This record gives sequence, C-alpha cells and structure tokens, in this order.
Amino acid sequence: MALVASSCAARVGATADIAKARGISSNTTVDSPTTTTTTTPAPSPPYALSELTLALVDGSRPTVAAGRTISYTRALKTLVWLPVGGGRWPLIVFAHGFDASPAPYAALLSSWAAHGYVVAAPEFPLTDPDIAGANLDEADIDNQVADVRFVTDYLVSSTSPLVERIDPSRVAVAGHSDGAETAIGAAAASPPAGEPAYRALLALSAQPVDGTAGRNPPVLVAQGDADTTNPPSYGLQTWEQAAGPKYLLDIEGGGHLPPYEAGSVWLSGIESITETFLDTYLAGDARASAIVSTVGRYNRLSLRTG
Repeated sequence: MALVASSCAARVGATADIAKARGISSNTTVDSPTTTTTTTPAPSPPYALSELTLALVDGSRPTVAAGRTISYTRALKTLVWLPVGGGRWPLIVFAHGFDASPAPYAALLSSWAAHGYVVAAPEFPLTDPDIAGANLDEADIDNQVADVRFVTDYLVSSTSPLVERIDPSRVAVAGHSDGAETAIGAAAASPPAGEPAYRALLALSAQPVDGTAGRNPPVLVAQGDADTTNPPSYGLQTWEQAAGPKYLLDIEGGGHLPPYEAGSVWLSGIESITETFLDTYLAGDARASAIVSTVGRYNRLSLRTG
C-alpha cells in the first residue's frame, strides 16, 4: 500500500485531553491526615471536536477519466472529525455523492463525531467537482469501493496519525446517493487479510447494487419520499434485498440531498436515529429497540424493520 499522508488543524491526542476523557483531574485536595483525590467525571456526548485533513495518495492505482489517464496515482484527501479526548473511538468512513464533496454533509458528519465516533470523508478524485474540475466522471464510482477500503485500512494502520484514536474492531461505512452505492459495495466485499470488516452500513438515498444482495452487515437505509433522483422505489428495493437486521427510514417530504444538509427540518431526527443505530450495531452500547423508540420522537420520519 503506497501512500503519502499529512495532517493539519487540531493536535490529536494531547495529554490534557486524554486525562480529561478518562475522568482524571490534576487537582488533588489534601487535608491531613486524610488525602482525598477529586476527579472530574468522564465527559459524555456531545463531545468537543477536532478536525484535520489527511492528504492520502494510493500509489497502486491510476486516476482515469473517460479513458484518459489523469494521474498514475489516486489522490484521496480525507477530512476527519473526531472527539477531543483520549481513548479509541469507533470509525465511520463516509462516501459523498456524485458532483458533490463532503461539505454538504458536514453538519451530519460532525454530529456523528460529537456523539463519539471518528468520521472520515474522502474527496473522490473524479466525482467531487472541486477536485475533478473538467474531468468529472460518474463512471469512476466503480473505483470508489477500493478508495474507501484504502482510506479505512490506512486509518487503522500503524502509520496512521490516528492509530491510537481508532478502535479497529469497530468500523462502519456510510454514504449518500452514488456514495451510498459505494458504501454498499464496500460493505459487501470481503476485507483484505488482516483488515477490519465493516460492522454497520448507512445508505442514504441509495439504489440497489448488483451482486450485493444479502451481503451486508446491519444496515439502515434512509429514503425521502419526494426524491426524484433516486426515487422511493430504489430505497425500498435496497432495503428489501438486504439481509437483516435492516431498517428503512422513510423521510416524509424529503428530497435527494436536502434532508441531510444543515438547516433541514429532518436533520435533528436523522442525526438522532442514525446515532442510535450506530450505538446499537457499531459501538455496541444500545439495544435495537432504542432505534424504534427514537424514531417515535420525531415527526415526518417513520421506520420499517426487518
């Protein structure tokens, strides 16, 4: 695996943050002859966040647009949100849709991170218009499954700057639209030897992917009933062909992208429901029944289970 990585923004794993997350205080009160240690309770969600950018490059595969080689490598700049504090957190790798970047999803992704997850969102070289420019090519979705796998394996590797912040046994994949298809494909593929399998899958505004039926971890499919890009029948088919446990979140009045963007009337509910799903199947600290009860707190959202 050939790669280049650099990071910027917040310092990761500062000693003070580690102490805070573990509930350790440097303040000790002494009243002779009895010594009492005063500790600060461990924080709970929402956590403060750090953000960083990793300039990853997969040197083993070229970037080819419309049959023309743009580069002999694949540049995968990856945006990362992570909770401030020590310890290892579950990882979610998120795939953006076609003709988009991670930016429209920032509110949702940062909410997941503030809830206790490391969230990594690569910018795909030929489907993010800010990166691809005139080379924008939707056919490159066929290469994005390998991109997601590359980013995942790097983040849990010994050379990753986040190796001490990620629990490699708890990894999920998520995506929207073409990115949801990427996530479905990644979840269905067998991981390379020694690399983590995806324990949960979030597919937002998805459509079925050939050859993946029944080859998924626990999955939540979210679908707007006013989506004209990937109509409701696509989301339903995606859910129907999945193995259980599986959930279909129906978004009343929701279009293709708007439900997941900052300021949408559905976003707080989608955040809460997806986080409860992740708590259940990725973090392992919630029960499946909590997903159903969470949906019941929000208008214009309903759930099917299987």
